[in-house]
Order: sequence, then structure tokens, then C-alpha cells
Amino acid sequence: MKRFQVLDGFRGICALSVAVYHIHISQSFGEWAFFRNAHYLVSFFFVLSGFVMFHTYAQRLATADQFRQFFITRSFRLYPLHVFVLVFAIALEVLKLGAEHAGIAFNQPSFTGQRAPQEIIPNLLLLQSWWPGFNPQSFNFPAWSISVEYYIYMIFAGILLCTPRFATLIFSMISLMATVCLALGLAYLMEPALQGLSCFFAGVLTYHLYRVIHNMSLPRWLHTALEVAGICLIVSLLVSNIDHKQIILTLGFCVLMLIFSFEGGVISTLLKARPFEKLGALSYSIYMTHAMVLFAFTLAMLLVGKLTGYAIVTYPAGAPSPTLSLNNVVADNALLLALLIIIVGVSVVSHRLIEQRGIEWGKRLTKRGRTTSAVNPIKIVS
Repeated sequence: MKRFQVLDGFRGICALSVAVYHIHISQSFGEWAFFRNAHYLVSFFFVLSGFVMFHTYAQRLATADQFRQFFITRSFRLYPLHVFVLVFAIALEVLKLGAEHAGIAFNQPSFTGQRAPQEIIPNLLLLQSWWPGFNPQSFNFPAWSISVEYYIYMIFAGILLCTPRFATLIFSMISLMATVCLALGLAYLMEPALQGLSCFFAGVLTYHLYRVIHNMSLPRWLHTALEVAGICLIVSLLVSNIDHKQIILTLGFCVLMLIFSFEGGVISTLLKARPFEKLGALSYSIYMTHAMVLFAFTLAMLLVGKLTGYAIVTYPAGAPSPTLSLNNVVADNALLLALLIIIVGVSVVSHRLIEQRGIEWGKRLTKRGRTTSAVNPIKIVS
């Protein structure tokens, strides 16, 4: 089965860009307009997931046993790292609590707001982006999109299993209805869930279009021109102030997906290079760990500031997150690069020790289940 290497490279670049979006260093390149709007790239993840999931599983979700295997592999793909980072986030709150008992006050008291104790169970069950009353940004806030994606996986698989003949129609209706709800502000579901449903199933439909045109033969120069045009389109949309930006960007991401799925231009060749391939492999770990790396670093700098009087962390009025600064352009850019290096380093470790092991556990469980089914076949009589 074809692996879209270029799209993996894009996944890594987008994950790192989202990390930069969450790091506020006042005089660094992270304050450029592109990075200040990089949170929209999460929609690209949803579109990409829909595209790749349909490519991988369209013909592999025809039986209850295949659904079981899908459930196990997807759960063990996402859950181990999610639970580890959630536990780490709770541990940081415990450290804050200890510091508060020692007389050190923070901008936000421990276990309050988005890190209140009642948010732990929704996070553990990945329900924080679905159920009204829960906070999608609680604890490890990037996990809001994992909450959305996990249950969309199950909806996707269930539709393919139960109604394969009408699956494409249902996917189209879900994407359209979610998009209309977003455009009109109809809160039948929480906005993050609507965003995921709109983008994921738009990605599925994009793959349908890819299957129709994938045998087209275009010269390399034209592939390259389309790739450049696609990137310029997305960047210009990201930094713009247009109405319904989220919805228009989703369409743009679908176009970009279609262009780069051919992997025929010069930029595609560059994105297949080893550094981008590695970044793509680390993308989930980068995305899931970067907020906690930043949170831990910010806590450490707050403590240093309180002990030494030299503060590099400030909380601007009305800002949702702290700003870091060493009051020097070169130093601020060096600090941002250093944080990104730390994030990638932590991601290498979490990828090897947690993410890959979770994937292996999932594979072992599915193999064990297949062996059991072979020994004790289950017959369904209709």
C-alpha cells in the first residue's frame, strides 16, 4: 500500500509550527504572522487524517473482527502517550501546590481553572472536546484535538462497517452539516468536535477525488508550479483576516492535500528528505509533549525569577498565556530555538519509549485476537 511520505513531512512541519504558536517570546520569529495563526494548522491534521484513514482502511473494515483490530490499534496508537502526558501535567500541578505551601505564589493557583480536578476524568476518557461543560483546553491543552480525532475514528469505522454502500454519502452529509453549523454558529456539538467532523470527512472526500485523478500524468515543472501555488495559497489565507477563515482554510487544505498527494514536484522531493521524514515520525510526540515542556520551563523560570529577582516571564493583561523575553532580539530568538530543540529531544525519547511501545502492544493484542478467532471461529447466522 502506498505511503504518502510527503504528507508525513507536512505533518511534522505543522506540528512544530503549532509548538511555535504556543511559545510567546516577544522579540523572536515566533511572533511572525504565520506562527501567530499556526493554530489553524490543526485543521490540516484533521484533513490529513481523513485522507490517510480512508486510503488505509476503506477495504479493511468489513467485519466485526476488523473493527475490533482497528479499535485496538488506534487506541494503543493514541492513548499511551496521552495518558503519560496527562499524568505529567497533574504532577506539575502537585509541584505547584507544594511550592504554594512553601509560600511561592503563581499567576494561577494549582488545580484551578483549566486544571481543576473535575477535568481529569474527561481528559482521561478523551471526552473534553465533546461534552458541554468540559473544558477542551484543560490540562495538556493540545489533547483537545486528540479527543476529537479518537471518537471520529470510531464513527468513521462504524459507518464503513455498518453501511459500506452508503458510506460516502454519509461522510459527505456529516462534513456538510458540521461545516454549516460552524458557519452559522449552531452549537449542536461543541465547536472543536464540529471542526474535526468538518475537516476529517472533507479529507475522506478529498481521497475520493484523488482516486479519480491519481493516474493523471503531468510534467514535473507543472507539479512544482502547483506545489508552490498551493503553499502560497495556504500561507496567504493563514495570515489574512477573512470571514469564515476556518472553513475557507479547510478547503485550501484539501486542495493542498490533492496537489501533494501526487508527490511529483521539486518541493515534494525536498519533503522526502531524511530530516522531514524524521520530523513526520515525531509529529505526534511533538504535538503532545510541547505544551508540557513549555509549562515546565515557564514554572522553572517563575521560580528562578522569584528567587533571584530577574524575571523573564510576564503575564500581559488579558493575554491567555505568559510571555517570555530576555530583552534582546538575538537572545530571544536563541531562546526560541533552544526550546524547540528541547521539544524535539523530548519527543525523540517519548516516541521511542512510549509511542512506539504502545503501537507494538496494539499489534500484539490484534495478533493474539486473530489467533484466538482462528482456534475458536465465531459463526454469525443471519
